[in-house]
Amino acid sequence: MAVSWIASRAADAPVPTKTGIDAAADANRKAADLIADLSSPDYRLRERAGRELARRGELVLTELRAALAATDDPEASRRLGVLVRKLEHDRLVAPKRVTLHLKDKPLKEAIDSIAKQTGYRIDFNTNRGETTYTFDMDDVPFWQAIDLVGNAGGLTIYPEHEEDGSIRAYEQDSFNPHVAYSGPFRFLATNISSNRNLQLSGLNRRGGGRNQNEQINLNFQIQSEPKTPILATTFTELTSAVDDTGASLTPPANDPNFSQRSSYYNGGYRGYNVYANMNLFRGGRGATIAKSIKGKVGVQMLAGTRPELIVADPVGLKSKKVVGRSVELHIESLTENNNQYSLSITVKKLGSSGNEHDYAWSNNVWQKLELLDDKGQKLKNNGANNQNNTPNVVQMSMTFSRDDRNGKKVGKPVKLIYNEWITAVTEVPFEFKDIPLP
Repeated sequence: MAVSWIASRAADAPVPTKTGIDAAADANRKAADLIADLSSPDYRLRERAGRELARRGELVLTELRAALAATDDPEASRRLGVLVRKLEHDRLVAPKRVTLHLKDKPLKEAIDSIAKQTGYRIDFNTNRGETTYTFDMDDVPFWQAIDLVGNAGGLTIYPEHEEDGSIRAYEQDSFNPHVAYSGPFRFLATNISSNRNLQLSGLNRRGGGRNQNEQINLNFQIQSEPKTPILATTFTELTSAVDDTGASLTPPANDPNFSQRSSYYNGGYRGYNVYANMNLFRGGRGATIAKSIKGKVGVQMLAGTRPELIVADPVGLKSKKVVGRSVELHIESLTENNNQYSLSITVKKLGSSGNEHDYAWSNNVWQKLELLDDKGQKLKNNGANNQNNTPNVVQMSMTFSRDDRNGKKVGKPVKLIYNEWITAVTEVPFEFKDIPLP
Protein backbone atom coordinates (compact mmCIF):
# COMPACT_ATOMS: atom_id res chain seq x y z
CA MET A 1 0.00 0.00 0.00
CA ALA A 2 1.39 3.38 -0.99
CA VAL A 3 0.68 6.75 0.60
CA SER A 4 2.07 10.07 -0.68
CA TRP A 5 1.92 13.58 0.74
CA ILE A 6 3.88 16.71 -0.12
CA ALA A 7 3.40 19.52 2.42
CA SER A 8 4.25 23.22 2.39
CA ARG A 9 5.57 25.04 5.44
CA ALA A 10 4.48 28.48 4.27
CA ALA A 11 1.77 28.81 6.92
CA ASP A 12 4.10 28.53 9.88
CA ALA A 13 7.47 29.37 8.38
CA PRO A 14 9.95 31.24 10.60
CA VAL A 15 11.50 34.58 9.78
CA PRO A 16 12.60 34.48 6.08
CA THR A 17 16.24 33.60 5.70
CA LYS A 18 18.73 35.66 3.76
CA THR A 19 20.49 34.48 0.64
CA GLY A 20 24.07 34.71 -0.50
CA ILE A 21 27.17 35.32 1.59
CA ASP A 22 25.34 36.75 4.63
CA ALA A 23 23.10 33.70 4.95
CA ALA A 24 26.00 31.28 4.65
CA ALA A 25 27.99 33.19 7.26
CA ASP A 26 25.07 33.25 9.72
CA ALA A 27 24.41 29.55 9.24
CA ASN A 28 27.95 28.68 10.31
CA ARG A 29 28.12 30.98 13.31
CA LYS A 30 27.64 29.65 16.80
CA ALA A 31 24.62 30.68 18.78
CA ALA A 32 26.92 32.13 21.44
CA ASP A 33 28.41 34.55 18.90
CA LEU A 34 24.97 35.63 17.74
CA ILE A 35 23.85 36.15 21.33
CA ALA A 36 26.93 38.29 21.95
CA ASP A 37 25.96 40.43 18.95
CA LEU A 38 22.70 41.34 20.69
CA SER A 39 24.83 43.69 22.84
CA SER A 40 26.66 45.20 19.86
CA PRO A 41 26.69 49.02 19.53
CA ASP A 42 25.85 48.47 15.84
CA TYR A 43 22.04 48.41 15.50
CA ARG A 44 22.23 46.51 12.20
CA LEU A 45 24.32 43.77 13.77
CA ARG A 46 21.86 43.43 16.67
CA GLU A 47 18.94 43.15 14.25
CA ARG A 48 20.74 40.61 12.10
CA ALA A 49 21.64 38.44 15.09
CA GLY A 50 18.06 38.57 16.35
CA ARG A 51 16.70 37.45 12.99
CA GLU A 52 19.14 34.55 12.76
CA LEU A 53 18.43 33.37 16.30
CA ALA A 54 14.69 33.53 15.61
CA ARG A 55 15.23 31.50 12.45
CA ARG A 56 17.03 28.76 14.38
CA GLY A 57 14.04 28.51 16.67
CA GLU A 58 13.80 25.76 19.26
CA LEU A 59 17.36 24.59 18.52
CA VAL A 60 18.79 27.58 20.41
CA LEU A 61 16.05 28.02 23.03
CA THR A 62 18.09 26.49 25.86
CA GLU A 63 21.06 28.78 25.12
CA LEU A 64 18.79 31.82 24.92
CA ARG A 65 17.22 31.02 28.30
CA ALA A 66 20.67 30.67 29.89
CA ALA A 67 21.87 33.94 28.35
CA LEU A 68 18.76 35.77 29.55
CA ALA A 69 19.37 34.58 33.12
CA ALA A 70 23.04 35.62 33.00
CA THR A 71 23.10 38.95 31.15
CA ASP A 72 23.23 42.34 32.85
CA ASP A 73 23.06 44.30 29.58
CA PRO A 74 19.64 46.03 29.29
CA GLU A 75 19.48 45.89 25.49
CA ALA A 76 20.51 42.24 25.32
CA SER A 77 18.06 41.40 28.12
CA ARG A 78 15.20 43.06 26.25
CA ARG A 79 15.99 41.30 22.97
CA LEU A 80 16.59 37.92 24.65
CA GLY A 81 13.31 38.24 26.56
CA VAL A 82 11.39 38.89 23.35
CA LEU A 83 13.11 35.98 21.58
CA VAL A 84 12.56 33.52 24.43
CA ARG A 85 8.86 34.39 24.74
CA LYS A 86 8.36 34.10 20.97
CA LEU A 87 10.21 30.81 20.62
CA GLU A 88 8.54 29.27 23.65
CA HIS A 89 5.15 30.17 22.21
CA ASP A 90 6.14 28.89 18.76
CA ARG A 91 7.36 25.64 20.33
CA LEU A 92 3.92 25.09 21.84
CA VAL A 93 1.71 26.07 18.90
CA ALA A 94 3.73 24.80 15.92
CA PRO A 95 3.37 21.10 15.05
CA LYS A 96 6.32 18.76 14.91
CA ARG A 97 6.90 17.58 11.36
CA VAL A 98 7.62 14.24 9.77
CA THR A 99 9.31 13.09 6.57
CA LEU A 100 8.88 9.47 5.46
CA HIS A 101 10.31 7.80 2.37
CA LEU A 102 9.74 4.08 2.87
CA LYS A 103 9.14 1.48 0.18
CA ASP A 104 7.64 -1.92 0.94
CA LYS A 105 8.40 -1.76 4.65
CA PRO A 106 6.44 -3.13 7.63
CA LEU A 107 4.19 -0.73 9.48
CA LYS A 108 6.38 -0.77 12.57
CA GLU A 109 9.23 0.81 10.65
CA ALA A 110 7.04 3.80 9.76
CA ILE A 111 5.82 4.17 13.37
CA ASP A 112 9.37 3.90 14.70
CA SER A 113 10.56 6.56 12.26
CA ILE A 114 7.82 8.97 13.37
CA ALA A 115 8.70 8.32 17.01
CA LYS A 116 12.40 8.97 16.34
CA GLN A 117 11.79 12.19 14.40
CA THR A 118 9.42 13.67 16.97
CA GLY A 119 10.88 12.24 20.17
CA TYR A 120 7.40 10.99 21.12
CA ARG A 121 6.76 7.62 22.70
CA ILE A 122 4.38 5.63 20.45
CA ASP A 123 3.07 2.34 21.85
CA PHE A 124 2.45 0.11 18.85
CA ASN A 125 0.23 -2.97 18.76
CA THR A 126 -0.70 -4.80 15.56
CA ASN A 127 -0.67 -8.31 14.11
CA ARG A 128 0.06 -7.15 10.58
CA GLY A 129 3.76 -7.84 10.77
CA GLU A 130 4.06 -9.40 7.30
CA THR A 131 2.19 -6.69 5.39
CA THR A 132 4.39 -4.02 3.81
CA TYR A 133 3.60 -0.40 3.02
CA THR A 134 5.05 2.44 1.01
CA PHE A 135 4.99 5.99 2.37
CA ASP A 136 6.21 9.08 0.57
CA MET A 137 5.68 12.28 2.54
CA ASP A 138 7.74 15.41 3.15
CA ASP A 139 7.51 17.83 6.06
CA VAL A 140 4.04 16.73 7.15
CA PRO A 141 2.60 17.88 10.52
CA PHE A 142 2.68 15.11 13.13
CA TRP A 143 -1.05 14.37 13.41
CA GLN A 144 -1.54 14.19 9.65
CA ALA A 145 1.52 11.97 9.28
CA ILE A 146 0.58 9.45 11.93
CA ASP A 147 -3.05 9.38 10.76
CA LEU A 148 -1.91 8.64 7.21
CA VAL A 149 0.17 5.74 8.51
CA GLY A 150 -2.54 4.57 10.88
CA ASN A 151 -5.33 4.68 8.30
CA ALA A 152 -3.20 2.78 5.80
CA GLY A 153 -2.52 0.06 8.37
CA GLY A 154 -5.95 -0.12 10.02
CA LEU A 155 -4.75 1.48 13.25
CA THR A 156 -6.53 3.76 15.69
CA ILE A 157 -4.30 6.55 16.99
CA TYR A 158 -5.05 7.93 20.43
CA PRO A 159 -3.15 10.10 22.95
CA GLU A 160 -2.57 8.36 26.29
CA HIS A 161 -3.34 9.96 29.65
CA GLU A 162 0.09 9.04 30.99
CA GLU A 163 2.34 11.78 32.37
CA ASP A 164 4.78 11.44 29.46
CA GLY A 165 2.02 12.11 26.94
CA SER A 166 2.64 9.01 24.85
CA ILE A 167 0.62 8.01 21.79
CA ARG A 168 -1.09 4.64 21.40
CA ALA A 169 -1.38 3.04 17.95
CA TYR A 170 -3.44 -0.14 18.02
CA GLU A 171 -5.30 -2.29 15.53
CA GLN A 172 -9.07 -1.78 15.47
CA ASP A 173 -11.85 -2.38 12.96
CA SER A 174 -13.47 0.99 13.61
CA PHE A 175 -12.09 4.27 12.27
CA ASN A 176 -12.56 8.05 12.65
CA PRO A 177 -13.48 9.71 9.34
CA HIS A 178 -14.22 13.25 10.57
CA VAL A 179 -10.98 14.84 11.73
CA ALA A 180 -9.62 18.38 11.53
CA TYR A 181 -6.08 19.58 12.18
CA SER A 182 -4.73 22.86 13.53
CA GLY A 183 -1.09 23.22 14.60
CA PRO A 184 -0.26 20.63 17.27
CA PHE A 185 -3.96 19.84 17.82
CA ARG A 186 -6.25 17.25 16.28
CA PHE A 187 -10.03 17.80 16.38
CA LEU A 188 -12.00 14.54 16.33
CA ALA A 189 -15.77 14.74 15.72
CA THR A 190 -17.45 12.09 17.90
CA ASN A 191 -21.22 12.51 17.46
CA ILE A 192 -23.93 14.90 16.35
CA SER A 193 -27.47 15.15 17.68
CA SER A 194 -30.56 17.26 17.03
CA ASN A 195 -33.51 18.58 19.00
CA ARG A 196 -36.62 19.70 17.07
CA ASN A 197 -39.12 22.07 18.58
CA LEU A 198 -42.62 23.01 17.45
CA GLN A 199 -44.44 25.88 19.15
CA LEU A 200 -47.83 24.80 20.58
CA SER A 201 -48.89 27.85 22.59
CA GLY A 202 -48.82 31.62 22.25
CA LEU A 203 -49.78 31.41 18.57
CA ASN A 204 -50.74 34.51 16.61
CA ARG A 205 -54.55 34.80 16.25
CA ARG A 206 -54.12 36.29 12.79
CA GLY A 207 -52.19 33.24 11.64
CA GLY A 208 -48.66 33.09 10.33
CA GLY A 209 -47.92 29.50 11.22
CA ARG A 210 -46.27 27.78 14.11
CA ASN A 211 -42.67 28.51 15.05
CA GLN A 212 -40.58 25.44 14.23
CA ASN A 213 -36.83 25.15 14.73
CA GLU A 214 -34.13 22.54 15.17
CA GLN A 215 -31.04 22.86 17.29
CA ILE A 216 -28.06 20.65 16.45
CA ASN A 217 -25.18 19.85 18.78
CA LEU A 218 -21.81 18.67 17.49
CA ASN A 219 -19.54 16.98 20.04
CA PHE A 220 -15.82 16.58 19.46
CA GLN A 221 -12.49 15.97 21.17
CA ILE A 222 -9.43 18.20 21.09
CA GLN A 223 -6.26 16.13 21.20
CA SER A 224 -2.76 17.55 21.58
CA GLU A 225 0.74 16.48 20.72
CA PRO A 226 2.71 15.24 23.76
CA LYS A 227 4.79 18.44 23.79
CA THR A 228 1.68 20.58 24.31
CA PRO A 229 -0.28 19.40 27.38
CA ILE A 230 -3.76 20.92 27.69
CA LEU A 231 -5.00 22.30 31.02
CA ALA A 232 -8.33 23.79 29.96
CA THR A 233 -10.35 25.19 27.08
CA THR A 234 -12.54 28.28 26.83
CA PHE A 235 -15.86 28.64 25.05
CA THR A 236 -15.97 27.12 21.58
CA GLU A 237 -17.15 29.84 19.22
CA LEU A 238 -18.80 29.12 15.88
CA THR A 239 -17.55 31.49 13.18
CA SER A 240 -19.41 30.09 10.15
CA ALA A 241 -21.32 27.00 9.07
CA VAL A 242 -23.07 26.09 5.83
CA ASP A 243 -24.99 22.99 4.67
CA ASP A 244 -25.11 21.26 1.27
CA THR A 245 -27.98 23.49 0.12
CA GLY A 246 -25.94 26.62 0.76
CA ALA A 247 -28.00 27.61 3.81
CA SER A 248 -26.38 28.84 6.99
CA LEU A 249 -26.28 26.59 10.07
CA THR A 250 -25.34 29.49 12.34
CA PRO A 251 -27.78 30.10 15.22
CA PRO A 252 -29.80 33.33 14.92
CA ALA A 253 -28.06 36.35 16.37
CA ASN A 254 -29.52 37.93 19.52
CA ASP A 255 -31.89 35.01 20.06
CA PRO A 256 -31.78 34.07 23.78
CA ASN A 257 -32.80 30.50 22.95
CA PHE A 258 -29.69 29.86 20.85
CA SER A 259 -26.02 30.57 21.30
CA GLN A 260 -23.06 30.65 18.96
CA ARG A 261 -20.81 29.91 21.95
CA SER A 262 -20.92 26.47 23.51
CA SER A 263 -20.00 25.13 26.94
CA TYR A 264 -16.39 24.83 27.98
CA TYR A 265 -14.30 22.54 30.14
CA ASN A 266 -11.96 23.88 32.79
CA GLY A 267 -11.04 20.99 35.06
CA GLY A 268 -7.42 22.10 35.43
CA TYR A 269 -5.98 18.64 34.87
CA ARG A 270 -2.90 18.22 32.69
CA GLY A 271 -3.96 16.00 29.80
CA TYR A 272 -3.83 15.42 26.08
CA ASN A 273 -7.51 14.96 25.27
CA VAL A 274 -10.38 17.29 26.21
CA TYR A 275 -14.04 17.41 25.18
CA ALA A 276 -15.91 20.27 23.55
CA ASN A 277 -19.13 20.92 21.66
CA MET A 278 -20.71 23.37 19.26
CA ASN A 279 -24.27 24.58 18.70
CA LEU A 280 -25.75 24.68 15.18
CA PHE A 281 -29.21 25.66 13.93
CA ARG A 282 -31.35 24.28 11.11
CA GLY A 283 -34.75 25.54 10.11
CA GLY A 284 -35.44 23.31 7.08
CA ARG A 285 -35.14 19.58 6.54
CA GLY A 286 -33.66 19.42 3.06
CA ALA A 287 -29.96 19.45 3.99
CA THR A 288 -28.11 16.21 4.75
CA ILE A 289 -24.50 17.40 5.05
CA ALA A 290 -22.75 20.23 6.87
CA LYS A 291 -20.28 21.15 4.15
CA SER A 292 -18.17 23.39 6.39
CA ILE A 293 -18.20 24.15 10.10
CA LYS A 294 -15.61 26.69 11.19
CA GLY A 295 -14.90 27.64 14.78
CA LYS A 296 -12.27 28.72 17.23
CA VAL A 297 -11.47 27.75 20.79
CA GLY A 298 -9.07 29.08 23.39
CA VAL A 299 -6.70 26.43 24.72
CA GLN A 300 -4.73 26.86 27.94
CA MET A 301 -1.46 24.94 27.64
CA LEU A 302 1.19 23.87 30.10
CA ALA A 303 4.21 25.80 28.82
CA GLY A 304 6.66 24.54 31.45
CA THR A 305 7.29 23.79 35.11
CA ARG A 306 9.72 25.03 37.74
CA PRO A 307 10.27 23.63 41.22
CA GLU A 308 8.72 25.77 43.94
CA LEU A 309 9.52 23.50 46.89
CA ILE A 310 12.13 20.74 47.16
CA VAL A 311 12.21 18.42 50.16
CA ALA A 312 15.33 16.25 50.46
CA ASP A 313 15.26 12.68 51.83
CA PRO A 314 11.47 12.65 52.21
CA VAL A 315 10.99 8.93 52.94
CA GLY A 316 10.16 8.43 56.60
CA LEU A 317 9.31 12.06 57.23
CA LYS A 318 6.41 12.76 59.55
CA SER A 319 4.61 16.02 60.23
CA LYS A 320 6.99 18.29 58.33
CA LYS A 321 5.90 21.73 57.09
CA VAL A 322 7.57 23.67 54.28
CA VAL A 323 6.45 27.03 52.90
CA GLY A 324 6.90 28.26 49.34
CA ARG A 325 5.84 31.27 47.32
CA SER A 326 2.28 30.13 46.63
CA VAL A 327 1.70 27.04 48.80
CA GLU A 328 2.44 25.50 52.17
CA LEU A 329 3.04 21.76 52.35
CA HIS A 330 2.34 19.70 55.44
CA ILE A 331 3.90 16.28 54.83
CA GLU A 332 2.09 14.03 57.26
CA SER A 333 3.98 10.90 56.20
CA LEU A 334 5.81 9.22 53.32
CA THR A 335 6.21 5.46 53.74
CA GLU A 336 7.56 2.60 51.62
CA ASN A 337 6.01 -0.81 51.01
CA ASN A 338 7.38 -3.16 48.30
CA ASN A 339 8.62 -0.39 46.00
CA GLN A 340 5.38 1.54 46.49
CA TYR A 341 5.46 4.86 48.30
CA SER A 342 2.42 6.24 50.08
CA LEU A 343 2.28 9.99 50.65
CA SER A 344 -0.15 11.66 53.02
CA ILE A 345 -0.04 15.42 52.56
CA THR A 346 -1.97 18.65 53.02
CA VAL A 347 -1.44 21.49 50.55
CA LYS A 348 -2.58 24.99 51.48
CA LYS A 349 -2.89 27.75 48.92
CA LEU A 350 -1.32 31.00 50.15
CA GLY A 351 -2.39 34.55 49.44
CA SER A 352 -6.01 33.64 48.82
CA SER A 353 -8.94 34.93 50.83
CA GLY A 354 -12.67 34.27 50.82
CA ASN A 355 -14.59 31.07 50.27
CA GLU A 356 -14.60 30.85 46.48
CA HIS A 357 -13.32 27.45 45.45
CA ASP A 358 -10.56 27.41 42.81
CA TYR A 359 -11.29 24.00 41.31
CA ALA A 360 -8.63 24.38 38.62
CA TRP A 361 -6.03 24.64 41.38
CA SER A 362 -7.36 21.95 43.71
CA ASN A 363 -7.94 19.47 40.88
CA ASN A 364 -4.34 19.47 39.69
CA VAL A 365 -2.41 19.67 42.99
CA TRP A 366 -1.59 15.96 42.87
CA GLN A 367 -0.11 16.36 39.36
CA LYS A 368 2.34 18.99 40.63
CA LEU A 369 3.93 16.62 43.16
CA GLU A 370 6.88 14.49 42.05
CA LEU A 371 9.22 11.97 43.64
CA LEU A 372 12.69 11.79 42.03
CA ASP A 373 15.56 9.35 42.47
CA ASP A 374 19.24 10.36 42.69
CA LYS A 375 19.50 10.45 38.87
CA GLY A 376 16.55 12.80 38.49
CA GLN A 377 14.22 10.07 37.22
CA LYS A 378 10.58 10.36 38.22
CA LEU A 379 8.74 7.68 40.06
CA LYS A 380 5.35 6.89 38.53
CA ASN A 381 2.63 9.09 39.99
CA ASN A 382 -0.42 6.85 40.47
CA GLY A 383 -2.67 9.74 41.46
CA ALA A 384 -4.68 10.63 44.52
CA ASN A 385 -6.44 7.81 46.40
CA ASN A 386 -8.40 9.98 48.79
CA GLN A 387 -8.83 13.71 48.50
CA ASN A 388 -10.69 16.22 50.64
CA ASN A 389 -10.95 19.77 49.32
CA THR A 390 -11.90 23.04 50.96
CA PRO A 391 -11.62 26.35 49.05
CA ASN A 392 -7.90 26.84 49.76
CA VAL A 393 -6.76 23.49 51.21
CA VAL A 394 -6.33 20.03 49.69
CA GLN A 395 -5.81 17.06 51.99
CA MET A 396 -5.01 13.81 50.21
CA SER A 397 -3.15 10.54 50.11
CA MET A 398 -1.43 9.35 46.94
CA THR A 399 0.95 6.64 45.79
CA PHE A 400 4.09 6.47 43.67
CA SER A 401 5.78 3.37 42.27
CA ARG A 402 9.30 2.64 41.11
CA ASP A 403 8.18 0.60 38.10
CA ASP A 404 8.14 2.60 34.89
CA ARG A 405 6.02 1.73 31.87
CA ASN A 406 8.71 -0.60 30.47
CA GLY A 407 8.81 -2.68 33.64
CA LYS A 408 12.17 -1.21 34.67
CA LYS A 409 12.71 0.25 38.10
CA VAL A 410 13.90 3.74 38.84
CA GLY A 411 15.91 4.38 41.99
CA LYS A 412 14.64 5.07 45.47
CA PRO A 413 13.27 8.59 45.96
CA VAL A 414 15.63 11.24 47.32
CA LYS A 415 13.54 14.36 46.56
CA LEU A 416 9.91 15.38 46.87
CA ILE A 417 9.14 18.33 44.59
CA TYR A 418 6.12 20.61 44.32
CA ASN A 419 6.15 22.29 40.90
CA GLU A 420 4.82 25.64 39.83
CA TRP A 421 3.11 25.50 36.44
CA ILE A 422 3.83 28.03 33.70
CA THR A 423 0.84 28.38 31.40
CA ALA A 424 0.05 29.95 28.05
CA VAL A 425 -3.18 30.47 26.12
CA THR A 426 -3.67 30.38 22.38
CA GLU A 427 -6.72 30.72 20.14
CA VAL A 428 -7.02 27.73 17.84
CA PRO A 429 -9.08 27.93 14.62
CA PHE A 430 -10.44 24.72 13.09
CA GLU A 431 -12.76 23.50 10.35
CA PHE A 432 -14.79 20.31 9.98
CA LYS A 433 -15.93 19.37 6.48
CA ASP A 434 -18.73 17.13 5.20
CA ILE A 435 -20.28 16.24 8.56
CA PRO A 436 -23.52 14.24 8.15
CA LEU A 437 -26.58 15.93 9.61
CA PRO A 438 -29.02 13.90 11.72
